[in-house]
Amino acid sequence: MPVYMTVWETASEVALGDPIQFTSAVIGGANSDPISGSGRKRRRVRLYADAACWVKYGANPTATGSTDAMALGADNPEYIDMEADHVLTAIARV
Repeated sequence: MPVYMTVWETASEVALGDPIQFTSAVIGGANSDPISGSGRKRRRVRLYADAACWVKYGANPTATGSTDAMALGADNPEYIDMEADHVLTAIARV
C-alpha cells in the first residue's frame, strides 16, 4: 500500500486546488520521487495512506519506527512542509 503525496508550491496554493506534483511511496518499499524544485525551497505536501504507517522525510530518510518517524493514521490526511529534492519513506505501523 502506498502513501500518496500531493504537492503544492506554497501553503496558500492549497486553497486554490492547483497542485504541482503527485507522487507516492510504497509502505515498506521504495522511497517517493523527489519533491519538485531546487535549492532549499519548501513545498506544502498532503500525505494520505490507506494503512497506518510511520513516515520520515529528508534528503536520505530511513523510517525505523516511533523513535524517529511521524505516525500517519489510515484514512487521515496530514499536511507537512518538505524541502525541494527531498523524499519520503514509510514503514507499516502495527
